[in-house]
Amino acid sequence: MPIHYSLNPSDPKGHLYEVTLTIEQPTQPIQTLSLPSWIPGSYLIRDFSKHLIGLKAESVTRKTVELTSIDKSTWQFESDGSAVTVTYQVYAWDLSVRGAHFDETHGFFNGTSVFLCVDGQRDQACSVHLESNDFTVENGWKVATGMPVKQIADNGFGWYQADDYDALIDYPVEMGTYTEIHFEACGVPHKMVLTGVFECDEQRLKQDLIKICEFEIKLFGEPAPMDSYLFQVMVTGSDYGGLEHRNSTALMCSRDDLPYKGMNEASEGYLQFLELCSHEYFHSWNVKRIQPAVYQASDLKEPAYTNQLWWFEGITSYYDALILLRAGLVDNKTYLKLLAQQMTRVYRMPGRFKQSAADSSWHTWTKFYQQDENAPNAIIIYYTKCSMIAFGLYLTIRQNTQNKNSLDDVLLHLWEHYGKTGIGLKEFEIETICS
Repeated sequence: MPIHYSLNPSDPKGHLYEVTLTIEQPTQPIQTLSLPSWIPGSYLIRDFSKHLIGLKAESVTRKTVELTSIDKSTWQFESDGSAVTVTYQVYAWDLSVRGAHFDETHGFFNGTSVFLCVDGQRDQACSVHLESNDFTVENGWKVATGMPVKQIADNGFGWYQADDYDALIDYPVEMGTYTEIHFEACGVPHKMVLTGVFECDEQRLKQDLIKICEFEIKLFGEPAPMDSYLFQVMVTGSDYGGLEHRNSTALMCSRDDLPYKGMNEASEGYLQFLELCSHEYFHSWNVKRIQPAVYQASDLKEPAYTNQLWWFEGITSYYDALILLRAGLVDNKTYLKLLAQQMTRVYRMPGRFKQSAADSSWHTWTKFYQQDENAPNAIIIYYTKCSMIAFGLYLTIRQNTQNKNSLDDVLLHLWEHYGKTGIGLKEFEIETICS
């Protein structure tokens, strides 16, 4: 009983996607539909449903099926078990890695923003038709996504598929005209697509990415956990950020962060961008596959609380710069400068005396993602503070084992016993493993 979706970038000036959901066989007498309230990797209730417009449903005989709103992101309809089609629009004007954006320059979306979940069939296979239209054809648009292909045209529009709903929403989609950089890392095909107005030394960027990706794959051990990997980069005037996915990452950077031809020493902005790429790629293991059990059980409607983000973000933040050193992209002096900058950020926040690493993880939904003017005095930033904890942990393990082991060995243990097996980590289990 597969679930079918189609999405048409129909109105670039109005920033509207047209979405159709076909449920071939509803399984509940009162069938429930819902949209996630948050996206994995970004711990804030965002209420994506506020961007849905004009939900309508009809039967195979084109008879109107009444949809009843149950709460801010849930709807129900009475079902006799026959096929039902639901149509709606999505307003896409959030230029970030977390939501959906669409105008005359490009289109981008995460599944959490556009695809309704069919209650009782979350584990069913899904197919997605990304529709081309006159606008996309006239402007030469292409599609870049890590979603498994079913049948597509050369430009990427066409049919895709996903094993289930949770897989479906983990494949962000970029549409438009973009620059492509192709390379292999340990035999795995990789691609970076860059959207926006910019100049870039593509060859230098390609070689640096190869070094980062190959080092991380070898750190955890071949083969890589993905068959291919996609970096989706939106290049703007001043934005910065990233969000990890199972075989891709969505990134934003300033055009000044990219390497230019003739650049000798890497600029501060370019090093920051390489750290971002390293960070999100590292998440392919640490949080996408090695992950808290509570995340595995979440339906993305309510916050999923864990004490473990200090590990998943802090350790990743420690390694993102360390890997630049180990991969030969920076020298010792430059790495120590990056490390010193992290320490300075930590010491400038009096909140380090008020909030623990575990507490910062638990309350990320409010105290970190909804900071007020007193935040520096009240909280820590687990990216920076916990990267320093990781540094201390790295040194402590080496000292206590006479340099026989390090934090690398903890990562390998977690990968073998949790990442490869799919077993989620219980609260405070990481602390026990490290000890």
